[in-house]
Amino acid sequence: MKRIYYLFVCLLMGFSSVLHAQNTKSTVDKLFAYAHKDTAEGWKHSGIVGLTFGQTSLNKWVAGGENTTITGNFTLNVTANYLKGKWFWDNNLLSEYGMIYASSTDWQKAADKLNLNSIGGRKIFEKWAVAGLLNFSTQFAKGYKYPDRNHYISTLFAPAYLDAALGFSNKPNPKYSVFLSPIAERAIFVLDDSLSNAGALGVDKGKKVKFETGAYLMGNTNQQITKDLSLISSLYLFTSYNEKFGNFDAVWDILLTYKLNKYFTASLNTTLRYYEDEIRAVQFKEIFGLGITYRF
Repeated sequence: MKRIYYLFVCLLMGFSSVLHAQNTKSTVDKLFAYAHKDTAEGWKHSGIVGLTFGQTSLNKWVAGGENTTITGNFTLNVTANYLKGKWFWDNNLLSEYGMIYASSTDWQKAADKLNLNSIGGRKIFEKWAVAGLLNFSTQFAKGYKYPDRNHYISTLFAPAYLDAALGFSNKPNPKYSVFLSPIAERAIFVLDDSLSNAGALGVDKGKKVKFETGAYLMGNTNQQITKDLSLISSLYLFTSYNEKFGNFDAVWDILLTYKLNKYFTASLNTTLRYYEDEIRAVQFKEIFGLGITYRF
């Protein structure tokens, strides 16, 4: 798995470089304005909220497929950043919930995420800072291994992850940031009694909390590629200081939105996830749809 994640990091860096090379003059001017704005002290807020839909209907379709499928997905991504002299405090809230309906299987959950990230510190060089990080993630509703709807395999705070880390933050420009920590503590919560008693999701049987010490890496980018195309992406990596050192838990989120007109946008939302305690396989989710997106 280590080689896979090294490849993912390289791909993300290469992807961002290609997109940067395609910027137009007007976009560069805008980014310059953003950079100037980023140096202003005090609070700065931004966010994106979107609601996307997809639908398919078939009638005597020889090629086959579900007669009717409907998808709906809600996304909220909000940032609140503070700057005062050499001190900074960056906060991000990402929440997502989606459902899919198929005529043969009824409604199913397709996306479910709640993530809160906070990082603060003090600059020691022009682009480097000593920083501390807190990251919390869980889900809203019960999850099932469909078609079984009688036995849930996850729910609110089962699992939930709380990461606390001390390290160094690098922000070469307003579009990119990286956090590196050689000292990170992870708490895994499984607060549901039935899942805890089964020893599910990485905790010991009958236990509701498990602690791990390891190393942590986080990378973020938030940029307006062109006038109508924007990119938000985050990568989180954690490896424990035990016999599994080098096997990373990983989450890589990408949100691409393209403004079609005043009211509608097309969006591509993907998540790559690998948590060995959950399942020893790479999880991948992709949602493409048309809908309404509002930036503030």
